[in-house]
Amino acid sequence: MNITADENIPYVEEAFNTLGKVTTVNGRTLSSDKLQTTDILLVRSVTQVNQKLLQDTPVKFVASATAGFNHIDLKYLEKNKIDFARAPGSNAISAAEYVMAGISLWSLQNNKDLNSLSIGIIGCGNVGSRVKQLCEDSGIHCVINDPPLEEKKPAQYDYSSIEKALASDIVTLHTPLTYDGNHPSYRLLNNRLISILKSGTLFINAARGEVVEEPALLKRIKSHDDISLILDVWENEPNIGLELLPYTLIGTPHIAGYSIDGKIRGTEMIYNAVCDFLGEKPLWSAQQVDFSNNPRTVIKLSRNHDNRSTLLKAYNILQDDNNLKRLLKNKALQDGKYFDSLRKNYPARREYSDIE
Repeated sequence: MNITADENIPYVEEAFNTLGKVTTVNGRTLSSDKLQTTDILLVRSVTQVNQKLLQDTPVKFVASATAGFNHIDLKYLEKNKIDFARAPGSNAISAAEYVMAGISLWSLQNNKDLNSLSIGIIGCGNVGSRVKQLCEDSGIHCVINDPPLEEKKPAQYDYSSIEKALASDIVTLHTPLTYDGNHPSYRLLNNRLISILKSGTLFINAARGEVVEEPALLKRIKSHDDISLILDVWENEPNIGLELLPYTLIGTPHIAGYSIDGKIRGTEMIYNAVCDFLGEKPLWSAQQVDFSNNPRTVIKLSRNHDNRSTLLKAYNILQDDNNLKRLLKNKALQDGKYFDSLRKNYPARREYSDIE
C-alpha cells in the first residue's frame, strides 16, 4: 500500500507506516506526476484535489486532515468511486480558543468588562458552538445566526437575523465556505452588511477569507477606522493582499486551528478512517504522543473570575501577529512563501480550555 501525505500532517509517518509505505510531499506544490503509484492520498487545505490532480492515477482513497473540504472536488471523487474522509471538529477547540484570546486582548486594551459585552456568532457548528461555550462561561451574551442549522435543528438555539448578530459588540464568523445551495457563504459579509457594523465593534474572521468581501472591509476601515479587526484568514492565500494587514489589531497566517492537539486529533481521525477503509485494526492513536516536554495548561473560564491575562500567557496571540506583520517591513517575504513557512514551522501550541 503506497500512501502519499502532506508533510505538514503531524505524526503521519508514525501512524500510517503501520498500513504501508508513506511518502511525504509539499502539499502546496503536489502534482499528478507524484501520484503515479499512490493508493491513498492524505492532504490538508492547501492541496486542490480535483480531476487535474487525480486523473490517470491509481488513487482510490483521499483523506483531508482538516474540517473544511472546499479544496476537494467531491463530485469528481464520487464519479470516479474514490472514497473520501476528513476530520470535522478536529481543530474546533483550538479555533475557539484563538477567538477567546483575541477577545481577551481587545477587551483588556479597551478596558471592557466581559460581562457587559455581546457577541454575534455567525455559524454555530463545531467551532461556533465552542466559541459560544467559552463566551458564555466568561459572561458574554451570545447572539446566534446560522440559517442552515436553523433549518435542520430549529429548536437548538434562539436564532437571530444576521443584522441582529452584526449589531453585537463583537462579531465572529464560523461558516464553511460554500458557493451554492440555499445559503452560500461566499462573500456573505458584503459591502451592505459590513457597512452596518457599529462603531467600536470587534470583527473576527477565523473561518475562510472568501466569506468576507475584503475590498469592502478595507473600504470601511479606511473611511472610518472605527472598528477593530482580528483576521486569521484571507482571500488569495498564501499571496494575501497587504493593504488590510496594517489595519488589524491581530493578523495571523491561518493558524487559529493550529494547536498541536487539534492537528494530532485530525491525524487520528483520518488514520482511523483509512483503517476502516482497508479493514485493518488501528495500531496507532493520539494517546501514544509524548507531551511530557510540553504539558497542557488548563484554564477554566468563569464570569466570576477574570482569567484573561492568564489565558494570554497560555497562548501568546500577539506573537503570531508579530510574525505575520514582518511582511510589512520586508518585501522579500511577500511572495507567499513566508506565509506558508509560518504555518509549516508553527510552534507546538497546546489547547488551554477545559471544554471537550
